[in-house]
Amino acid sequence: MALVAGCGGSDGGGDGSRSIALDFTAEDAPDARGWEAGFADYAAEQDAIMEFESGHEPLPGALAGEGHGLLVGATNRSDDVFMYWTGPVQNLAPETSYSVRFTVEFATDSPAGCAGIGGPPGEAVRVKSGITTVRPEAELVGGDWRMNIDKGNQSTGGTDAILIGNVANGESGCSAGERVWALKTLQSDGAFVLNTDADGAAWLTVGTDSGFEGRTELYYTRIEAVLEPR
Repeated sequence: MALVAGCGGSDGGGDGSRSIALDFTAEDAPDARGWEAGFADYAAEQDAIMEFESGHEPLPGALAGEGHGLLVGATNRSDDVFMYWTGPVQNLAPETSYSVRFTVEFATDSPAGCAGIGGPPGEAVRVKSGITTVRPEAELVGGDWRMNIDKGNQSTGGTDAILIGNVANGESGCSAGERVWALKTLQSDGAFVLNTDADGAAWLTVGTDSGFEGRTELYYTRIEAVLEPR
C-alpha cells in the first residue's frame, strides 16, 4: 500500500485489513512528505492576530534531541480555532466500507487541571482524528474560515472526524514557568467508518478543536490507523 507521496509504513492483511503507521520523528521523515497544515473556525479579519505556526521541526524543551514532529500552533483569538495536519492515503480497496481505529502520539506542554480563559489549557483543547475521501481544507464562508468536512465542534465529533481525547499532560504545572514538554498518546474508543470511492484514495487528518483562549503548540510525532473491512 502506497502512502504519503509513496512513502510510509503499511501492512495489508489477508482479510483486506490495512495498518498505516506514520513516524515523523526523523529529520528527513519520508512520512511527512505530502502532509499539509491548516487552520479554521476563525474570522478572516483575524488572520494577522492568530499567530499561526506550522512545520516539521525539532521537538522542544525536555524532548530536545529526541527527534522531530509536525508542529502546529495558534493563539486562539476566536475561542474556537481548529488547527490540523492532513496527508494522503492511497491504494485502499475501492468502494469498500472500513472500520478505522486511530492512535496518535504528540508532544504537549499543556497542563492538566488548570484554569484558563474560555476553558482550561489542557482539557478544553480536544484532539480529533478522521479519514475522508475529500481533501480537508478551510473554506471562506460568510467571512469566516470553516472546514469543508464535518469534524464536529469543540467537544463533539462529526461524521468525518471523531474525538479521541485532549492535550493535557501530567507533568506541567499551571504557571508558565512550570510547563514541561512531554509525549502523550491517545487512542480512539470506537470505530470510525470510512467508505472509499472508486479511486481507493483518502486523506488522514489529526487536529485540535480549542475552547482555550490562549496559545497552544503541539508536535505530532506518530500516527497509526488500522482499517478493517466491515
